[in-house]
Amino acid sequence: MKMRDIPVIPMEKSVDRNCAGEQISDEFFMSVQGGEFVSTLNYPFRLDGLIMIICRRGGCELVIDLIRHSVKPNDFFFILPGSIIQLGDKSEDLLLYVMGASTDFLSDKSMKTNIQLFLHVKDNPKINLDEKDSEMLFSFIEFIRSKLMRTDHIYRKEIVLSLFMGFCYEVSAIFRRTLATTSQQLNRNEILFKELMQLIVMHYKTERSVGFYAGKLCLTDKYLTRIIREVSGKTISEWIKTALIFDAK
Repeated sequence: MKMRDIPVIPMEKSVDRNCAGEQISDEFFMSVQGGEFVSTLNYPFRLDGLIMIICRRGGCELVIDLIRHSVKPNDFFFILPGSIIQLGDKSEDLLLYVMGASTDFLSDKSMKTNIQLFLHVKDNPKINLDEKDSEMLFSFIEFIRSKLMRTDHIYRKEIVLSLFMGFCYEVSAIFRRTLATTSQQLNRNEILFKELMQLIVMHYKTERSVGFYAGKLCLTDKYLTRIIREVSGKTISEWIKTALIFDAK
């Protein structure tokens, strides 16, 4: 299958409605999925929103942007809009907590304070939670689900959105602790990549040329482009586009 042939799946179709019941809206869903997990995921697709997955028990294989990940209990995946996703082999006792939000849903509140996190998780979507963090997130999810299921509540969307943003900040804090630990072991090129990410966070709205960022780092365009591609597998322009996606609405 060619990259251009990979379908874009709307958020409302990304989880089997028969499994999720009242927990799904067209813009937001939360679901607990077992071995019958959505048949759509058996084939590669692009999701038009943000999705988070936590494994409660069992295991499976998850392919994100053509990279295979082994999924085990307490693994957490933060998958950005536009990522290519496919579910591989899974155990019979698999239990996943799945949460997703469309870009329309997210546009009601700004997530730009988390743009540096998003730039990191684009290529590092997985962390293994310790027991304390996993239980905290599972409890948080169950609380949000209880509010989401109140379909007759006049402020259902606003309540769920606010709680979801709080959940995102909890996740951000966990990822940032992980980043702080790994940053102590960076080599020279990885440090340069981190400095570029910080510059993109500061200037991506107005500056989109490689020359601007190379000048800020006192490097040539060619050298900076080569180093960033070696470290991340992506071009500087692709990283800028990743930042801009959250300003698209």
